[in-house]
Amino acid sequence: MLASSLASSMAYDKYTTNFYTGNHDNVALKSDPFININNRYYYFGTDPQNWYVAYEKCRALSSELVTFDSLEEFEAIAKYLKARGDRNEYWTSGNDLGREGTYNWFSTGKQLSISKWAPNQPDNSAGRENCIHMGYIYTYSKDFELNDRPCESLFRYICEAPEPETISIVVWK
Repeated sequence: MLASSLASSMAYDKYTTNFYTGNHDNVALKSDPFININNRYYYFGTDPQNWYVAYEKCRALSSELVTFDSLEEFEAIAKYLKARGDRNEYWTSGNDLGREGTYNWFSTGKQLSISKWAPNQPDNSAGRENCIHMGYIYTYSKDFELNDRPCESLFRYICEAPEPETISIVVWK
């Protein structure tokens, strides 16, 4: 009886699983179709879509339209695009669809905190501009900036993957 009780108190799980935020052991990740820029992962859609379809395409990749959490993140994306000679315009998750004039990131609900608006933007031209894109806004623009446009406009889009997680599994044989 004592041996039976002792054996059951020493039981262990055959499998142990731990989850870690980020790439805990710096494992080489296969990130296709996403591109690693400053340890974050982005997909650059090449087929122009309206904002709503762009959002759906990102969700189909288990990602979101890009949200710029910092000026550094915006600049890293702009630098990546400029290095490739890319002057296209790209949808972001930013919009004021909830409340006119209050721009939030759709994917997080947080208010825009970076100031990369093109001169005189946002302007809600003709009362129809609610979605935010990044690009060379004017013919004289020398850098990527933000602008509001009608959500039905056709632009490329940038999807941002969630932060990767790594998993550690120990199997007792």
